[in-house]
Amino acid sequence: MSFFEFTKNDYDHIVKECMLDEEYQKLLEYKIKGYSIVKMAQLLNVSEATISVMVSKLKKKIRKII
Repeated sequence: MSFFEFTKNDYDHIVKECMLDEEYQKLLEYKIKGYSIVKMAQLLNVSEATISVMVSKLKKKIRKII
């Protein structure tokens, strides 16, 4: 099972509890949909390295609430 296998209710809970900004909300949505790092970087207009850092930060935030 992938870390980012969440339901809509899970997504809503994570967004609320982690107080994710719009960029991180989109990142979470893209991860749930299984987008590649390259695709996410293009959609968020950042580098692939930035996406990797953002994903790491997002995982840490999620782990705190689960």
